[in-house]
Amino acid sequence: MQYRGMGPDQARSWLAARRQDDHTLLDVRQDGEYAQAHLPGALHIPLGDLDGRLGELDPGRPVLAYCRSGSRSAAAAAMLAARGFGDAINLEGGLLAWEGAVAAGHGGAGLRALPADGDPALVLARAWSMEAALGRFYADAAAQAPPEAAALLSRLAGFEEHHKVRLLEQCRRTPGCAAGTDGPQAGATPPDAPLEGGLTAAEFLALHGPDLADPRGVLEAGMMFEAQALDLYARCAARAGSPGARALFGALADEERGHLKALGSLLDRLDRG
Repeated sequence: MQYRGMGPDQARSWLAARRQDDHTLLDVRQDGEYAQAHLPGALHIPLGDLDGRLGELDPGRPVLAYCRSGSRSAAAAAMLAARGFGDAINLEGGLLAWEGAVAAGHGGAGLRALPADGDPALVLARAWSMEAALGRFYADAAAQAPPEAAALLSRLAGFEEHHKVRLLEQCRRTPGCAAGTDGPQAGATPPDAPLEGGLTAAEFLALHGPDLADPRGVLEAGMMFEAQALDLYARCAARAGSPGARALFGALADEERGHLKALGSLLDRLDRG
């Protein structure tokens, strides 16, 4: 059995069309490389550890492996194919060829923001709070930005309002989750709550504040937030202790993937003029 290759453009489309729970995205680089930048939702197993950790992978799911340039992941995909994985894929060109959104941080980054036991009411409350905090951030930034950037920031704030509505709907369908006018009530976080992905507004502005002065910077910042959120929910799904929690985190990850795709389309439109 052989593995197959997939170019970056095809891989982006392939990932965007899939649900969180129907494939495995596998990063086979070293710890420091992963922490610096990785594809959102990637399971991290360094190539040298892969042979001893194959039990962490589902051979019935497609596995898309990647590394820096595509050479280590080609070896990983070949190993998986030889061990009976039915659809082992190598990202050709690796991250050097990738031009999509990436996330940053070690494997435990941001996990303290969400409950380890996956209690649905608390998960929804914390997720709602992060959405609300990001919406406030976008609205405040719009008030100070030049007109074209301000229009985009206001549109991004609207994205977060839509997602808050979806979370409230989910809360009303979830036993034990009390939904009030200010969102899910269980364990709500304060107004200075972290934004999606774990950074506070002050931390983000210290790093990326100047980027919000032009439309491209606004969209790239939005994609960074969505990539970090997708990564967080996907990692939570992977560690969830129950099928229900796994499904909830997977659904939240799928929502973020949709946001990321929408922002990518806006960026493409901007580039086309």
